[in-house]
Amino acid sequence: TRRAAPAPAMTPEVAAAWETIVRSSGRVRVADLAASCGWSRKKLWSRFSDQIGLTPKRAAMLVRFDRAARALSAGENPSDTALACGYVDQPHLHRDVQALAGCTPGALAGTATSAA
Repeated sequence: TRRAAPAPAMTPEVAAAWETIVRSSGRVRVADLAASCGWSRKKLWSRFSDQIGLTPKRAAMLVRFDRAARALSAGENPSDTALACGYVDQPHLHRDVQALAGCTPGALAGTATSAA
């Protein structure tokens, strides 16, 4: 019964932080998000985690990865994708793809292409 209870409403500050993360494609600093809310980083981290289920940094990483995975699946070059999606360099993109998808960027692109 407790699990079926509706989730608490998201505060406007957390909703705005989420929208900023999505709008920026995950290319935003947590300190900047906190400042835009008028909160400390610690307060944003806590409230965001409670209401979203992820830390703001993890949410931004997943949004950035989603954009990169879509670009790779569409046949974009990994180097160009890394740059366009806010990764420091192609090895940074490679590490995230390996950690989150369990394969290389090339395999991710090949998997999506063959599945289509």
